[in-house]
Amino acid sequence: MLPRLILLVALLIGAYFLLRRLRRLGWSQRLRRIVATIGVGSVLLLLIVRGGAEIALPLLTILAPFLLRWLNAPLPSTTAPPCVARTSEVTTRFLRMTLDHAAGVMSGVVQTGRFAGRLLPDLTPQELLALWRECQVDQESIAVLEAWLDRQGNTEWREQFRQAETADATRPASHESAMSRVEAYEVLGLSLGASQEEIQASYRRLMQRLHPDHGGSAYLAARLNQARKVLLP
Repeated sequence: MLPRLILLVALLIGAYFLLRRLRRLGWSQRLRRIVATIGVGSVLLLLIVRGGAEIALPLLTILAPFLLRWLNAPLPSTTAPPCVARTSEVTTRFLRMTLDHAAGVMSGVVQTGRFAGRLLPDLTPQELLALWRECQVDQESIAVLEAWLDRQGNTEWREQFRQAETADATRPASHESAMSRVEAYEVLGLSLGASQEEIQASYRRLMQRLHPDHGGSAYLAARLNQARKVLLP
């Protein structure tokens, strides 16, 4: 009986000093470890009280070093990492777009063409229509521009652009503005000095996609025809 009593007193004294140490280390942060340690100690204490000292003593000898090492191990840092602004950037032939993930704001600048260097919010509705027409030759550019237009809150821009396309397509040919060779190359998506074969290939490819019979517009088809006429004898 005396050895059990001595062991019980030793365990209680050890638990007292252990709790004092844990309090200095930060009680709230180590709550889970404390609960687990108390649970193991309670099991050993119960074994001792019930006459299982021959089992509790070996277990205590084995578990004590591991428990102490586990309790003294550094806790995972709970400090939140600094907030880093996250943005995504997409660059196409005509546009460079940036999306701010936190604010959900999409901004963009024109890369090439008539409005090179201009910010999209600074363009007037008529200039946006002209840019939209220019971007038709590049699928990535038109997809990005239309995504930006959808975010601006004007849900009727597609119908407005479609009406402008119809009006321009029905305008008499005598009022059609002259097209320079530089503009003709841009309409066909070609570099200056492209060969006749490249001009023909680009014309056929774009016409297949932009012709009114394939979901395009009469205005764009007319622009392609005009560009080919300017570049080819």
